[in-house]
Amino acid sequence: MSEAAGWDDLTRFEQRALIKLFGGGSLRREDPAIVDELRARGFVDDNSALAMPGLLVLTLAIRRQQMEERSRAGVVA
Repeated sequence: MSEAAGWDDLTRFEQRALIKLFGGGSLRREDPAIVDELRARGFVDDNSALAMPGLLVLTLAIRRQQMEERSRAGVVA
């Protein structure tokens, strides 16, 4: 799961920006350095929209979190 590791390598501000895009928001008021870093990693395209690698990293991180919550609750999936 290298994509999940990619999520862990992001700063909290970068993670927040990807979540914002996933929810339909924009990066208009984000720090340009954050947007540039996400673009350099291929998570955001030239139009500051969520790119496929960014979506993959985000969804794998969400799934990982859900599995951790289930295991803490004792639910077998």
